[in-house]
Amino acid sequence: MSEITGGELLARCLANEGVRFLFGLPSPEIDPLLAQLGAHEIRLVPVRHEAAGVHMAEGLYKTTGQVAVVLGNPGPGSANLLPGVITARHEGVPVLALTSQHRLGIVYPSPPSTFQGQDQLDVFKPAVKWNGPILSWERIPEVVRLAFREMWAGRPGPVHIELPAPVLYATGDEASVRLLPPAAYRPPRPQASDAQLRQAADLLRRAKRPLVVAGSGVDRGEANAALLELVELLNCPVMTTMAGRASVPLDHPNYVFGFGGCGDIVKQEADVIVVAGSRLGNLDIPYDKYWGDPTHQQLIQIDVDPRHIGVTRPLALGIVADVNNALEGLVQVLRAQQVRARDGADLGRYRAAAQKWWDEQLVPVKSWPGPGIHPAHVMQAVGATFGSDAVYVTDGGNTSLWAHSCLPSTRPRSYHSILELGMLGTGIPSAIGAKLGAPEREVVCVTGDGAAGFNFMEMQSAARDGVKITTIVCAEGSWTMEEPNERMLYGRTFGTNQGTVRWDRVAEGLGCHGEYAERSEDVEPALRRAQGAKGPAVVCVRTDRDANLAIPTEMLVRFTEVYQGPMG
Repeated sequence: MSEITGGELLARCLANEGVRFLFGLPSPEIDPLLAQLGAHEIRLVPVRHEAAGVHMAEGLYKTTGQVAVVLGNPGPGSANLLPGVITARHEGVPVLALTSQHRLGIVYPSPPSTFQGQDQLDVFKPAVKWNGPILSWERIPEVVRLAFREMWAGRPGPVHIELPAPVLYATGDEASVRLLPPAAYRPPRPQASDAQLRQAADLLRRAKRPLVVAGSGVDRGEANAALLELVELLNCPVMTTMAGRASVPLDHPNYVFGFGGCGDIVKQEADVIVVAGSRLGNLDIPYDKYWGDPTHQQLIQIDVDPRHIGVTRPLALGIVADVNNALEGLVQVLRAQQVRARDGADLGRYRAAAQKWWDEQLVPVKSWPGPGIHPAHVMQAVGATFGSDAVYVTDGGNTSLWAHSCLPSTRPRSYHSILELGMLGTGIPSAIGAKLGAPEREVVCVTGDGAAGFNFMEMQSAARDGVKITTIVCAEGSWTMEEPNERMLYGRTFGTNQGTVRWDRVAEGLGCHGEYAERSEDVEPALRRAQGAKGPAVVCVRTDRDANLAIPTEMLVRFTEVYQGPMG
């Protein structure tokens, strides 16, 4: 009889689920697991803050589809995971939060005398899809299966397992262990029915002006090709949600920018709209004045989570299914019915209107007199330097909006932003996770200086582990997005001044390459040098606060409506 520890058994279970990375910090309670990670090809990535570890797992998943484990030690270490776990829940990121715990004699419940004692099960319960403890060696495989089943059921999300130290240190008979492959205990994703596909095809076949809207679920469900096949078959316009920017190439001939005047025309004229992999949340302002009279439109919504269906717009047909399966099936039915593509006249009109609208929006950018650096010019220089094959991770307030508008078209799963939950500080650790999952690709984080301050210490994690990312910090020393409302209503600001930080010098102190640019002509050479650096690099760009505030008025009004409701 060969005995193994609970730590080794758990490592085997995690490897069986495809886990290749664990983000967290060591502690005596979890050492039996950490000791076995290497033997099962799982890499431990130490972090500076546990929440950043969850954001690393987020970047890994959004780029590659891989799921990771994040570790929280008893008490404060586990509490530190919560901001990241809440982000993962809101954004549909599958991750296993593993919290270690003291000996069983002083927990469940913990008396006030327990050092770092808290009931972590209660703390995590509202933040995850499922959670539970493992209280015996024998149940480790079973509880891991329970957790991963819930993680992948419907829309993916975080789950939580609590592990008292004695369970990991305990030993048991290796011969008694039975590990099931995931396919043996997890059902496949829900499939669209033939009747639903025929009904959707009938609506689209009769449509005069169909429209396809792609959300982030298309990107993460790897349904990009199927969605474009549908668009090209119908020869109809396609747009993305704010969070779903990477789901459609921005240079595709059928693409229309949805967050502006031309997008409004397309949405208002559409008679049948297919929304794939999106909740149609408030960030996409689904108000009638932008989307048209819902009584004259028929909405087909496809999503893996029934709670997302028909939330903000009334339905003609809701399909709860894997988005790739549904789109592929819909294309097959339409081809069998020999549907005719539209003549493209409307599409040509839309594209002309989009170009006119964009030219108008860019007038203030092109005419910016300086002397400070305009953030839009920074984004254009970033795009020119790193191109469309890079993975872009964006962070910050107005910085994220400029990035959304000005960075280049990307490949699928290659543009990650905070435009779902809006959690600041995710950018740098998410970029690290993306690079770990795709080491052959360039990974670029573009962030504001407010957002950078949350997790900038993770640049040291990148330097320590040799993770070559490039971070560009647009630095004007202000919480700029917060200023307009305060100045308009009160004539002054409250706590928006951050002071000056030379992020390049901080980066050098953390072991990274640093560059600084305070003139427009300095930006691209600084980016090129950072790109060529051997290790991780930070470019501090002294952007102009007034320029950063000068978001095109129409777009600023729309973003204000996210919080205040429709205006006018």
